[in-house]
Amino acid sequence: MGNGHDNAAAIRDYYRAMGEGDFEHVVSLHDPDVVCWMSGTSLVSGRFQGREPLYAHMGEHVLGPLVTGTEPYVKCSRLVLVDGDYTVGLLHGGLPARDGGRYDQFYLQIFRFEDGLIREIVEFFDTVMVETVLMKNRLEQPRAKPATPFDIVAPGCRSALDREGTVALAQRLTQALADGDWAAARASLAQDVIIRVIGSTPWSGQSDDAGVLERMFETGLSAFRVVAADSASAVVLAKAPAAQKQQYGLIIETDGASVGCLSIFLDTAAAEAGQFGNRMIPATSQAINLPFDVLASFTRSKD
Repeated sequence: MGNGHDNAAAIRDYYRAMGEGDFEHVVSLHDPDVVCWMSGTSLVSGRFQGREPLYAHMGEHVLGPLVTGTEPYVKCSRLVLVDGDYTVGLLHGGLPARDGGRYDQFYLQIFRFEDGLIREIVEFFDTVMVETVLMKNRLEQPRAKPATPFDIVAPGCRSALDREGTVALAQRLTQALADGDWAAARASLAQDVIIRVIGSTPWSGQSDDAGVLERMFETGLSAFRVVAADSASAVVLAKAPAAQKQQYGLIIETDGASVGCLSIFLDTAAAEAGQFGNRMIPATSQAINLPFDVLASFTRSKD
């Protein structure tokens, strides 16, 4: 709880209203001058400011191509952690597309509150899904869903750490990924770790294969920070070296004193193009706002 406001209740209300299609109420939960950082480089990516312009743009370019009113957009949501003014949630949403197919999306949402209203958001999602379903582009090499797709269901971990220990574990794992120290990275993981990666890239899905971390982070990380944590979970924002054009949102959930579940959000369209040479045809859509930048978000000093 931050400044006497129940931020967890506000996010539960946010997900309830979104599921019921009450977007007027969803909008009312935001500060009028809210800043929202949307992952990727697409038409729905970048830095948005102001709740009315934000939701007008998303209404046109996200809900506009979809069939609304036939089923709830929200399929599942989970409040991961609350840390002062910061609240972290996971959302699975989707609807049929007007021209066939389906928009099936997963979100990592990090909210910062001021005076009981959402003042800043960082949101990650599957950017290939945005391009192929909403923007009507296609991958040069189509992808099938992973055998075990990404999921947001709580992993059933039981932490033996306090908040300080969880932050230290998150920093230790992410530093190992930054340095390419795979022995140290593996030492941070529980024996039966669950690794979840959004999208349909060759890395994507859910498994216990820690080797995927070596493949994903082979060039390391140029910067990272733990944004919020509690005794069982932490959220990390990170950037790859500039040439890779990649940014990450990591949810680290502890089991005992180790990482029991690691959920990885990234720009899947950038990964397809940069790591797999699988470009978008005819081309990716383009952001109209300032670029998405995890290091520019949440720059206000934390209470």
